[in-house]
Amino acid sequence: MTTPAKISDRQPPLAALLSDASEAMLVEFRAALIEAGYTDIRPTHGCVFRFVHEDGMRLTELACRAGVTKQSAGEIVDDLVGLGYVERFPDPADRRAKLIRLTEKGEEAQRVGFGLFAQLEQRWGERYGAERVAQMRELLEEIAATEAPQAVPELSSAARAAFTSA
Repeated sequence: MTTPAKISDRQPPLAALLSDASEAMLVEFRAALIEAGYTDIRPTHGCVFRFVHEDGMRLTELACRAGVTKQSAGEIVDDLVGLGYVERFPDPADRRAKLIRLTEKGEEAQRVGFGLFAQLEQRWGERYGAERVAQMRELLEEIAATEAPQAVPELSSAARAAFTSA
């Protein structure tokens, strides 16, 4: 078993570095999103655009995946309904329940947002080295799939199995 690297008192914790790197990418993303004309989308809206796809989902599932309270998720959804990006509709499996889905405007915003993230990742590859960024992505996918699988439903169960068996 390998001994973990000794962290000096002056070395920032890994969590701080991950947070700083994430924030740097999000700053670039927000600027690109505004440049693309989406001036009304706020950072808190990201959880809806990340998790809600095709047939929609219940608010409780969105809250769980996003790691926020049902009340917070409801406020975010209400805001996006008012902006025309999201709609609520009856759940065909349980008419008492409501599902949340993107409107056409919301689907277009989601498509643009995912495209902007892909462009950012490519730019980071050019800036820091494509192989290094690919390795970082692979490691972060493994960590997320293992430590927070509810937050990464986009990773297939086959990919998660490959991580855990490796």
